Amino acid sequence: MTERIIKVGDIVNLSFGFADRSGEGDYEVFRVMPVRESGERQYRVRGADGHERAIGHDQIVLSTTKSPASGSR
Repeated sequence: MTERIIKVGDIVNLSFGFADRSGEGDYEVFRVMPVRESGERQYRVRGADGHERAIGHDQIVLSTTKSPASGSR
């Protein structure tokens, strides 16, 4: 099985939400974090609401869109 490469600037969606479903929606990846001891990749993401989260690779799916804000700060 090949793991999909996720890069800074990619837009991702949660493949399953948090218990209260508060984490649903699109997020822009703004940092690729160190791999966990288990081997799972981690990412720091920011939602449209400005909230930031650390999300494991198994929690996200890559969206087909790129962020319109990519490259601008």
